[in-house]
Amino acid sequence: MFGSTRHALGRGLAPGRGLRRSLPADGSRGVRLRTTRPKAHSRRREPGYAALVQDEIYKKLFAFPRMVEDLMRGFAARGWAVTIDFSTLRKLPAEFVSDELLKRHGDTVWVARLRDGRHLLMVLEFQSRDDPGMALRILAYTSLLYQELLRNEAPVLDPGRRLPLVLPVVLYNGETPWRAANRLAALIQPAGRALVPYQPSQSHYVLDERHASEDDFPRQNLVTAMLHVERIDSPSDLVAAVDVLREWFRCPEDDDLRRAFTDWVRRIAQRLVPGGEKLAAQMTLEDMRMTVVERVSEWPKQWVREGREQGMREGLRQGIEQGIERGRAEERALLARMAASRFGAEAAERLSAVLAEVSDPERLGEVGEWLVRCDTAEELLARVSIVRTGG
Repeated sequence: MFGSTRHALGRGLAPGRGLRRSLPADGSRGVRLRTTRPKAHSRRREPGYAALVQDEIYKKLFAFPRMVEDLMRGFAARGWAVTIDFSTLRKLPAEFVSDELLKRHGDTVWVARLRDGRHLLMVLEFQSRDDPGMALRILAYTSLLYQELLRNEAPVLDPGRRLPLVLPVVLYNGETPWRAANRLAALIQPAGRALVPYQPSQSHYVLDERHASEDDFPRQNLVTAMLHVERIDSPSDLVAAVDVLREWFRCPEDDDLRRAFTDWVRRIAQRLVPGGEKLAAQMTLEDMRMTVVERVSEWPKQWVREGREQGMREGLRQGIEQGIERGRAEERALLARMAASRFGAEAAERLSAVLAEVSDPERLGEVGEWLVRCDTAEELLARVSIVRTGG
């Protein structure tokens, strides 16, 4: 495991990203901060990708109690999670909530007993778009959920048939920062003192996944790992994420959750492989890591081929030269980011200076392999110096 990478991932920060704190204008709660993202090798999202993640991947991930517990401990209930008895955590039984209600309004509902005997409902909503009316939607769903619980005499009601507590959580993975208010009061016209007691009131927690600062992320938390996977933009990011997931999913009881993460990472890896090359659907994390490492050495050659093909189509020598140079520049940038991820910024800077003199795609491919296999920056730089001199 790479020391610098483990630290970055433990804090929830993918290598190579700069961050700027941005507090919500309405003072609402939740993790919402801006981040600057590198342009090289960015994993652009076509329309529908975020929705696919929400509907397929997130529902798989948050079908596991461990994910919900880490979400509560590290984020939504940080500071008071000790009051929740997580040994009682379970999905709200289907007999108490209709399928129609879940399909129309809620993604996932979990329930746990608090240590003082009360019950807490955790309502998870997965969003890919900023929704100005989210606070109203949350209120509507909470009301319908309460009606269902009363109608079905759910055991989460207390002896006086009082309703359980509720914690609504919105997990947002859109490209732009979340701006919508998380308090219903922000959607209602100001009330005079006489009318304030009669106005509906509710808040929800927002986790703005793609714009959050590592300062807000706990270590050794699976939701932190999820946020890092959400930010994968390059092969170096992917290799680092796979290393962390392999370390965390060592126990046999984690096999199902491991498979859910693996399927997600494989889909992302597929988008990073140039030329539409298909990755096997049943790849393990170990197989995926080795495949990415092997493919890195081949990508500069493919970029050169693509540049030549583009030049031939255009009938211009300039097109050939531009395509070849683009491949070289992109590969050098990728190798520098991988070096920063493994060995730190100083090693990356030294490597960049050496690579500026290397133009052979075969040689650049060898550097990509050594970046993963070398144990120290000194060993890497020594090998690269031999490459530069043609030894």
